[in-house]
Amino acid sequence: MSEKISPWMEALPWRAARLTLRPLCADDRAEFVRVYQVSRTLFEPWLPASSFEQPLEQLFEAQLARCVRGAQEGTQCRLVGVLDDQRIAGFFNLSEIVRGAFQNAYASWSVSADVVGTGLGTEGARVLLDLAFLPRPHGLGLHRVQANIIPGNRASIRIAEKAGFRYEGLAKAYLKINGQWQDHAMYAKIAEEHNAGDAP
Repeated sequence: MSEKISPWMEALPWRAARLTLRPLCADDRAEFVRVYQVSRTLFEPWLPASSFEQPLEQLFEAQLARCVRGAQEGTQCRLVGVLDDQRIAGFFNLSEIVRGAFQNAYASWSVSADVVGTGLGTEGARVLLDLAFLPRPHGLGLHRVQANIIPGNRASIRIAEKAGFRYEGLAKAYLKINGQWQDHAMYAKIAEEHNAGDAP
């Protein structure tokens, strides 16, 4: 692996009870497109409109490039959760990783429509937090992870709560999602909380 890739990449893949988290790769193209096709109705209300304004093959190329660039620059950790049968169960990301006095990242996740309601989103989110808070070089060594969720997205809020995120407030018109400026409920978890095993 290139020396430019962040050291924590060497520790991947990470295994949860039923899925493996690893970076997106070129071989995932067909499965990525399939997941977005079957999940469009589920994903569309919670994603920027631009996600579906381009062919899904182009979206895959853009996401793959972001995965590689983010790992090289140390600013993003973009992972797919893969089942034993090689289906992609979901996408689990840490973005806008900031060092210095902040040591923070923003978490996000999307679960494929064909596995919704099975608890795989929570499994993936917990492993993502394990990676976020594990000290470097094998983890990201962060102090804080935030998740900002549209209040109507009850499934995503349940994942946040089950993974031990705390509700911190409401950000008005925070992001332009699906063509509209949307309020977002702000959730967060710090390393001390995660290491104490306080997730319900």
